[in-house]
Amino acid sequence: MDTLLSMRVFARIVETGSFTRSAELTGLTTPRVSALLRQLEQHLRCKLLNRTTRRVSPTEDGSAYYQRCVAVLGEIDDMEASLSRARVAPKGKLRVNMPTAMAKHIVIPTLPEFVERFPDISIDLAVTDRQVDLVGEGVDCVVRVGELPDSAIVARRIGSMSTCTCATPAYLARHGTPESVDDLAHHSAVAYVSADTGRPRPWEYAVDGAQRTVSMRGAIAVSDADAQVDCAIAGLGLVKTSLYLVEPAIRDGRLREVLTDFNTPPRPVSVVYPPSRHMPPKLKVFIEWLSALYAGIPALQGQRLS
Repeated sequence: MDTLLSMRVFARIVETGSFTRSAELTGLTTPRVSALLRQLEQHLRCKLLNRTTRRVSPTEDGSAYYQRCVAVLGEIDDMEASLSRARVAPKGKLRVNMPTAMAKHIVIPTLPEFVERFPDISIDLAVTDRQVDLVGEGVDCVVRVGELPDSAIVARRIGSMSTCTCATPAYLARHGTPESVDDLAHHSAVAYVSADTGRPRPWEYAVDGAQRTVSMRGAIAVSDADAQVDCAIAGLGLVKTSLYLVEPAIRDGRLREVLTDFNTPPRPVSVVYPPSRHMPPKLKVFIEWLSALYAGIPALQGQRLS
């Protein structure tokens, strides 16, 4: 049995959910793909896939084996790349994870430039606001905001994220402009629900040199950063969010920033990846590109509105 080929075929089946599509991607016939999968299951003595007439999905053993296959095949691709022209033209699949709003507003609009520069790199971009298990989920790198307690990862700081509190001029005219953190008790907020905790994130401010946490009330709670901004622009209340998301609306007057004297220090933005003796070329060029991208955005370098 060609174990390596069988692993590649199995991985393509899981990713596409189709024996036929896997055959097309690997240049094999569908019967050959079926035979390799059957031999692999016999060799491992376990069932890897649940197959019906409508869909194909991995079993519990299959999911665990797929994660290992992804890691092993990635290492093989990187090893081959390091011994070929990949130092000049990096290649291979790159699995990246980052917060949803950051992907939509910062990375995706500029991604065509990266694809044009590195056409042999394919990017599997997952967007989510939850904390991702870097190693367990087989991700090459993750963009994270905040301090990084995990010492088992390698991190490169690429920016600093400022936050702000804002609302529409109409809302402030109707309810008053808060001049202190205590004034927030008389205001409504659009809450952001954390994907990790399932609860609204508390609002944090710097008061007299100490951090103060405020629990806000409000009729609206959302689980998407863009939706929170949209709610603010609709006049549903105050929001506390990343400056880069509301900067355009503040500049054109749709929103107005308040409590500027109480902003907490910017939080670090880092790209993190598993430790390795040799960083794969595809990962190296992506991190360099991402660092340069963030360096050109003042709101992601701790700078505030002028």
